[in-house]
Amino acid sequence: MRRWTTRILVVLCSLIVVTALTGATYQWLATRKDLAATPPPGQLVDIGGYRLHLWCTGTGAPAVILDTGLGGSSAGWGFVQPDVAQFTRVCSYDRAGMGYSDPGPSPRTARQIASELVRLLDRSGMGPVVLVGASIAGFNVRVFASDHPERAAGLVLVDASHEADAHEVPSMARFVPVLSTLGVLRLLGVSFGERVESLPPSVQRYAKATSFRSAGYQAAADEIIHIEESVSEVRSSRRQLTIPVVVVTGARGANENWRKLQHDLTSLSERGCLMIARQSGHVVQVDQPEVVVDAIRGVVETARGHDVPLCATPAKR
Repeated sequence: MRRWTTRILVVLCSLIVVTALTGATYQWLATRKDLAATPPPGQLVDIGGYRLHLWCTGTGAPAVILDTGLGGSSAGWGFVQPDVAQFTRVCSYDRAGMGYSDPGPSPRTARQIASELVRLLDRSGMGPVVLVGASIAGFNVRVFASDHPERAAGLVLVDASHEADAHEVPSMARFVPVLSTLGVLRLLGVSFGERVESLPPSVQRYAKATSFRSAGYQAAADEIIHIEESVSEVRSSRRQLTIPVVVVTGARGANENWRKLQHDLTSLSERGCLMIARQSGHVVQVDQPEVVVDAIRGVVETARGHDVPLCATPAKR
């Protein structure tokens, strides 16, 4: 009996190993095929042992840097970037591990991400920039502006996360690295970030090509697992900024607490104000991109020294 039990355990273990190897091979081959069929639209810039994907269009200064929400990619700015490119240079980029970018070191906190962006700008020869951060990326651009004030010409916070909000870590987050490596998430069609179908046709192929990368899943999981560290960094670095800060928030689905927190973000600067996207939910850059474009235009023109109203309807203080 004992001999049969041992044999059964050996067979089961063998099946598990074979299944795991098969899943890992499936994930690797599928990812390789996706990336080979759809190369990155921008350039991969080495920032010191790993590369970040930077996609720039348009001309003019200050340049605008677009940083997307959790699990998203540069393709998520597909409605916004073409319009901004009409009046200045605009660059969407993929944080380390996301989109087309190489994986970066853990933990993926706001300060780590901000420091990588500094190196990316240095390698790309960019001066002071207008930073646009959506959702969790609001933490990244705020730490950037506080730590490197000479590099920030203005901020646009798009329904951005707030340090005083509740930040729960899903229990599944710690299993994401294994599930993604073994191809389970790809097989189930699970992807993070914006739905590919919600993006303009011009960028859907880029979003689809990077939706199921193990590195993308793992970067998103790392960011959310270390969210409290990012919150601590944002809280400790918060100070009064001298640059224009425009807060854009979606009206649909927002509760009273979220509205208060969004209003509080306008106090980051004496030149802070609020724009409400009445027809939008959380992902304003997809639901109502023209509001985000108007916000960026106002900050860019202000940074150029032009006296323009930052917000169509300034926040009441």
